[in-house]
Amino acid sequence: MHIAFVISTLRGGGAERSVLELAAGLIHRGHRVDIVLFRNRIHYPAEVPESTRLYAVEDRPDKLTEETATDMLASLVALRGPARRFDWVQMARALNWDLLCLPDRRMVRQVRAMASYMESEKPDCVLPSLPRAKVATLLAGHLLEAHPPIIPILHSFVRYRRLRYKRRYRHLFAEATHFVGVSHGVSDSLADTIGVPRDKVTTIYNPVVTPRLHAKMAQQPTHPWLLDGGPPVIVSAGRLVKEKDYPTLIRAFGRLASRRRCRLIIVGEGKLRGHLQGLVRKLGLSNQVSIPGWVENPLTFMAHASCFVLSSRHEGLGLALIEALACGCSCVSTDCPAGPAEILENGRFGLLVPVGDEAALADAMDRALHKPRDKQMSMDRAAHFSDVASVTAYEKLLGTLLDPPVTSTE
Repeated sequence: MHIAFVISTLRGGGAERSVLELAAGLIHRGHRVDIVLFRNRIHYPAEVPESTRLYAVEDRPDKLTEETATDMLASLVALRGPARRFDWVQMARALNWDLLCLPDRRMVRQVRAMASYMESEKPDCVLPSLPRAKVATLLAGHLLEAHPPIIPILHSFVRYRRLRYKRRYRHLFAEATHFVGVSHGVSDSLADTIGVPRDKVTTIYNPVVTPRLHAKMAQQPTHPWLLDGGPPVIVSAGRLVKEKDYPTLIRAFGRLASRRRCRLIIVGEGKLRGHLQGLVRKLGLSNQVSIPGWVENPLTFMAHASCFVLSSRHEGLGLALIEALACGCSCVSTDCPAGPAEILENGRFGLLVPVGDEAALADAMDRALHKPRDKQMSMDRAAHFSDVASVTAYEKLLGTLLDPPVTSTE
């Protein structure tokens, strides 16, 4: 089976890592895998399977990519749109003549490149991840007389509040053969928001627990707080963005720090770094809160922490929460849509608190530090989100959707 994954970049987020793990697992089972990128940003070149063919629409790597993936950049296949003149009438027809759905100029270039890829390479199926890749791939399908099955993978809770997005997705999603939601909450939200029939959506958890994960958690952490034998350390990890709601976590930690000695490390990078650092200073927590930025291996932080906290307003699944369980770390999470309640089985494997409730979050962190969870029980729960289980589920789904059914060579 020839499978194509489409994603904007391989810059190291949860969706990007999932694509790489799925690609590796499917290649191991004898399938051919392409990865199509809109920008050739590759932050983890060592995790890209050797036999994967990489395609890129744009050739403007960032500094980190240039430093770590020079050989890989040289092997990228550049995608360009068809040489024929672009037909705006055809594009308008593909968008159902809806002016609210018009794409930007860069999107048009990506759409044409995807159409060119599907015409020339003829994969058996195409699986786009994240919003931009989904829109461009589905719109490219509308421009072609015939195209392979397109199966979007939804990594986040569907909540299209803007009318233009809701109308665009409702129209474009009609071109999809099937959908994959990374949690039952995500799958349900697609049906509720866009009206996609629930039997056209399959839930498949992301491949989180892998041999590579176990090797990474065995490494020594780079942060001194995790090695000095001092007060317990609480860890959180993720992009420094609004959705992660780190201000609530910092304020909750301030409440906790007023009644017991402890420290907080927030691993990640993002546009809210300055705001969060300012809040830490304002609350007088500079000696107890560390925001070290992006780190290559956050698993060592989780493996040596006393508690892991997910403070998000919404998630798709919550990969960091699963990684923390795999490390045997006691977990606290907001009961946000969607994912954490599924991962923790409604509180059986970790504490759940309401979204945005700093007092409840502080109390939950206090309880987690006072009475840690059984490590083996946490690790056993994380094993349900393995690469083997995920790859098997994708292989089974694709086998049922393609005609004739295709299975692995193993």
